[in-house]
Amino acid sequence: MKRTFQAITINKKDLISLIQQTNGFLNPKIELEQYCIDAQSAVDIVFFAGVEFNDIKNKLVIDLGAGTGRLSIACAYLRASYVLSVDIDINALRILKENVKGLGLEDIVLPLCSDVNRFEIVKQVLPNKMHITTIENPPFGVQKKTADRFFLQKAFSFSDVVYSIHLANQKVHQFLTKFIKKFNWEIDHVFPFQLKLKRTYEFHKQKTKSVDVNIYRFKRKGKENN
Repeated sequence: MKRTFQAITINKKDLISLIQQTNGFLNPKIELEQYCIDAQSAVDIVFFAGVEFNDIKNKLVIDLGAGTGRLSIACAYLRASYVLSVDIDINALRILKENVKGLGLEDIVLPLCSDVNRFEIVKQVLPNKMHITTIENPPFGVQKKTADRFFLQKAFSFSDVVYSIHLANQKVHQFLTKFIKKFNWEIDHVFPFQLKLKRTYEFHKQKTKSVDVNIYRFKRKGKENN
């Protein structure tokens, strides 16, 4: 049965359990740095955005690099008006679509196959004062050093606020601080976090690995928090 966002209520523990049961990548692509974010992390990150800052409920959420949809689904359960799940990999989006259908969220989570560089939002056709929150888990740049820049630059072009996951080290932080100034954005908050990554590729030796990351909340300069 399809559900409307007004009807969805769920506690954090149950949401983690629900997302754990969704399907991940069948054949992850190393060139896209694909890995399935663990359910605990997906829910923690979305609760950070939706509970600490009220950036999910009744908002249009753009999930850039959505993969199989765990962040998108978590946003739907925190009552986003709509979630637009963007990914370049049609196979990942097929899995996302199956996950969404199994939960009855087809009217809320909308998959779109697109290269991030070619994705555009025309804000003039959206309802008046529609707030856009972008949540993204961009490539860390292991395969292509500048990959995360394209995600950020695109998100800055149409978003009111952006949440983005990046490796936790001083060099990355310094780069981000400098890079976003060119677009008149600023770091509003940094949430230190540990992702639990399961063994995804043959060269991975450990079954699970903890990766220190920072969840950045970016906002336009001069824009007040909600």
